Amino acid sequence: MSFFDDVVGKLFGKQPSKAAYIHEVLERSEKQLANYQAWLHTEEGIDLLKEIERGYYLKKQGMLSEIDVHLLDSKYANGFAISYNENIGKENFRNIFDYLKEKVLENGYKIAQADRRILDKESHEETIEKWYLKPISEELEAGIVNQRFGNVLIEKIDVDRKPSYIKFMANVYQDRQYTEAEPFQDLLDKVFDIKP
Repeated sequence: MSFFDDVVGKLFGKQPSKAAYIHEVLERSEKQLANYQAWLHTEEGIDLLKEIERGYYLKKQGMLSEIDVHLLDSKYANGFAISYNENIGKENFRNIFDYLKEKVLENGYKIAQADRRILDKESHEETIEKWYLKPISEELEAGIVNQRFGNVLIEKIDVDRKPSYIKFMANVYQDRQYTEAEPFQDLLDKVFDIKP
């Protein structure tokens, strides 16, 4: 703390510090893309994705699995989160994050935002990587737009440069300009349609 900060703190009380903030476009290197493509066809990758699916359905029944899955369920937003553990591995965790994005893209979506934010908080550094996907516009009769499953947000959170969790959320529109959203379960079926 500088002398000035110390004096201001004594005169006016401790002021909340503003977190340092870095915001950049999220892009993968050629090496990361090649590693992801190779990972898709490995037994380790396929088994890990199947274990996440299994963890999701066990959690819906109130049971625990080897992978810690959390359910996010409301009227307008549905999803899940996966907590990191050492058995998954850092590179596998990033590949899971990218896999979820690719599966949504395969089903009539486009990337609306891809970014990385790094926040320097008082007690830790937080990195948030985000894929934000929107349905490719498809106007049906009477000017109604097909919203498919709604907008999809996928985030990977690192704390102090260590993976913490991945969040996958579908948020639906409640507006007469849009069709009723397709069931979240149908999106899950597509995401977990794992082809070696």
